Amino acid sequence: MAFGDFRCRDFARLLAAREDHYPVSDRYIAMVHDSPDKTGSDEREHMVAWFTDNETKGAGSYSRSEGNASARRCYGRLQNAASLLWIAEAVGIPAEQVSCAYEAAAAAGDHRRACATIRKVIPWADIARAASALSR
Repeated sequence: MAFGDFRCRDFARLLAAREDHYPVSDRYIAMVHDSPDKTGSDEREHMVAWFTDNETKGAGSYSRSEGNASARRCYGRLQNAASLLWIAEAVGIPAEQVSCAYEAAAAAGDHRRACATIRKVIPWADIARAASALSR
């Protein structure tokens, strides 16, 4: 695993210990968009399943030829803006930075642009640094 990365299952365990709701991601779900194919009843359950399942070959529309162990790669592929915001809040990214990401995503239009915008405001390096501090 590259420096600043986590195994998906380790990252999923870290996320499983966090709150199920945070204010900015909940606001995004209520005001902008909620994924119709979300797994679980909240973003925590959804993201724990997403990161855990990425190390497998998946099933159905989420099948892949090889499992993926890189949480960094999973974060980069995630196409759900509310989930990206929830991850940021869950690992402790500063509220001002998460709010900026929310505003940019809400103005971005479609979900792909919203997710790309969030990752510009909250890059993986910030997520990894905050997650590392939690896991100490």
